[in-house]
Amino acid sequence: MGLEPGSVLDTSALGFTLEVIATGATTNGSCFEFDAVGAGRGIVAQPHVHEDQTEHLAVIEGSLRLDMDGVAHHLGPGDAMTVPAGTRHRQRNPGGPSRVRIRHEPAGNSEAFFVRLAELSQSGGYDRFGMPKPPPGARIIRDFPDHRSGLLPVGAQQRLSRLLLRGRE
Repeated sequence: MGLEPGSVLDTSALGFTLEVIATGATTNGSCFEFDAVGAGRGIVAQPHVHEDQTEHLAVIEGSLRLDMDGVAHHLGPGDAMTVPAGTRHRQRNPGGPSRVRIRHEPAGNSEAFFVRLAELSQSGGYDRFGMPKPPPGARIIRDFPDHRSGLLPVGAQQRLSRLLLRGRE
């Protein structure tokens, strides 16, 4: 699925939709920018790390709690923060649905990552908590090593992924 500005990804199983503002193609790879609309849950609300990308978050409507470096930052409309590449962080919407503009710099493979999340949302690839079922989760770990969980060491994630996929592909 090729994304372009104005595309909307239905990730309702994760509590939000993603409205594309700019793609890697429209920015010569410098960024992927989108609005996350709703209240993210499951995999997107868990601690995670973008190895090679900064993530800029700007609250347009509602509120956002950004946990980074052991500090909780509470953001409201007009507030913004940047998460440096390689920093473990987590974002949640404690006040309910919101609209947050998110920019990943450089674009990297963020578009493909979110397309995958949307495909899983449509195909029933998540459990009732919004976490990927084991095989789809293992494929995410394998295919998107630079968008990784902050819950386990990288080596453990990779070994678990290979174990779960053994004999399935």
